This record gives sequence, C-alpha cells and structure tokens, in this order.
Amino acid sequence: METMFLGIVVFLFLLAIFDLVVGVSNDAVNFMNSAIGAKAASFKTIIVIAAFGIFIGATLSNGMMEIARHGIFRPEQFYFQELMCIFLAVMVTDVVLLDIFNSLGMPTSTTVSMVFELLGGTFVLALIKIAGDETGMLASPTC
Repeated sequence: METMFLGIVVFLFLLAIFDLVVGVSNDAVNFMNSAIGAKAASFKTIIVIAAFGIFIGATLSNGMMEIARHGIFRPEQFYFQELMCIFLAVMVTDVVLLDIFNSLGMPTSTTVSMVFELLGGTFVLALIKIAGDETGMLASPTC
C-alpha cells in the first residue's frame, strides 16, 4: 500500500513541475497580451517587464492557497486515501485545463482554476461518501 502512495506522490511531483511551467507561461501570456496587442512597447521590453512581474508575483504570493485551504477545502474531514485521490484529480485537471486554455489562446486564471478544481474534487468525493454511507449517519434528518 505504501508503494502505491509513493508512486502517486512521485507522479504528483512530476505533475507539479509541469504545472509550474504551464502556470507560469499562462500568467506571462495574460500579463503580456494587452501590451503586445496594443504595441505599447518593443517585444523585448514587454518580455523584460513580464519576467519582472512574474518574479514579483511568485515572490509575494505565499498565502494564496491558504484561502482555498481554510475556506473551501477541509482536509481534516477526509481520510488519507481520499486526500490523495483529491490531490491527484486536482493536479491532472489543472495541467489539462491550463494546457487546453493556453493551446486555444484563451485567458484563464491559475488561482481561480485551482480553487474550483479543489471545490469540484472535494464536492464529488463528498457525494461518493454520502452515497456509500451504510450507517445512515449521513442521511437527511426527518422531522
């Protein structure tokens, strides 16, 4: 059982590297889109300013996922296996979603996509837990 979770963690690590590349490129494209379209400056100047903006954004965004963790996602309500399932679903969905949006040239927010992927994964797993409840404790109360 431990080797399965180790495999999932290694896969999540590889997905995180790919997600970082896709996410940063998405943020850079969103950051540069208007400036390139309006021809506000030379391409080289826009690239330098975008690189500086991405660096500052990555440096100062240390608390962004705290919002998702405390407001949407309550990990203490799930077992370890369920958490691994949620994290795996979120990472795969995030990489696929951002890659599709970038390929089609559509703007998207990496933070908003991550929050809603957590919300969706948690919601579906909660529905599965409710549907598989054999104790009757998760059933609606009768008045």
